[in-house]
Amino acid sequence: MANGILIAVEGLDGSGLTTHSHLLVDKLNRRGIPSVYTKEPTDGPVGKVIREILAGNQVDHYLLALLFASDRRWHYYHDPSLPGGGIEGALRRGFIVVCDRYKYSSLAYQGAFTDYGWVKEVNRSVPEADMIVFIDTELAVRMSRIKMRGKREAYEYKERIEKIQEVFRRVLDDASKAGVHVHIVKGSEGGLPRPIEVVSSEIELGVLSFLKARGFLDD
Repeated sequence: MANGILIAVEGLDGSGLTTHSHLLVDKLNRRGIPSVYTKEPTDGPVGKVIREILAGNQVDHYLLALLFASDRRWHYYHDPSLPGGGIEGALRRGFIVVCDRYKYSSLAYQGAFTDYGWVKEVNRSVPEADMIVFIDTELAVRMSRIKMRGKREAYEYKERIEKIQEVFRRVLDDASKAGVHVHIVKGSEGGLPRPIEVVSSEIELGVLSFLKARGFLDD
């Protein structure tokens, strides 16, 4: 049995996932809770192929689903950048693993354009996360951030984002039914981004509450 906790930070492109994943890890470590940041796609061999494909606009969603599932399997069991070699090894060593996207992104992004059930099946070889932190950010705010980056990736177009957004609701519902604790935090309000420190604080409080409920922390 793993002794650590796997937290998947999820949301649509432009929601601030990477920023808040790093902030969460920093805050937990400052509290003396051993934590590590990781991300998907990884920097491994399959992850590099995925990023090359995402850099283009024309994509084969079935191919991407298989590549993401392969990268995720390597990430979970073999990634040498994590303590113990992979997420599983870090969990065995008692780390809180904060994963900037996990299989829930595949279910939403590739599941929106292929067969949702099939995407779920090809990702069955890796366990569920213990907790999902979903940063719920309004479309206008996300699109503004995406435009500021300049070059867009394959899924960063409004018509695709709107479809993915709909499927993500099903993904979170399915995860909750599977026993995953889902914590939703608003990344924006009234068409404006909420202050980073406010969003980060709400994420931290939700995670600490979950860790206490799981007996990972003392009251």
